[in-house]
Amino acid sequence: MCGTTTSELSLTAKEPEGCACCAPQTEAEASSPTDDAVIKDVLVEGLSCGSCAAKVTDALTALDGVHSVEINLVSGGTSTVHIIADPALADPEVNAVIEKAGYRLTTA
Repeated sequence: MCGTTTSELSLTAKEPEGCACCAPQTEAEASSPTDDAVIKDVLVEGLSCGSCAAKVTDALTALDGVHSVEINLVSGGTSTVHIIADPALADPEVNAVIEKAGYRLTTA
């Protein structure tokens, strides 16, 4: 159709990158936690792909004191967001950042 025969094509293997919507899940590490760091796990609804997880990760790591964010992504369900911060983050602050990113905290 395009005037190219099969013998003229060459393929190069690439590492899987995912598309913009389904990029690999990310883990962000802002800095090393101290002995006083507090671990907070929150449940988030609405995360459906790696891009969603990256959006929440980026939003949370922008907060002062956040050392790392890891997300256990459950597409179509409730994902667990694991935050290590020093000082501890207030629940309203975490809720506001996640809602601004377009998602919702839940209790179950």
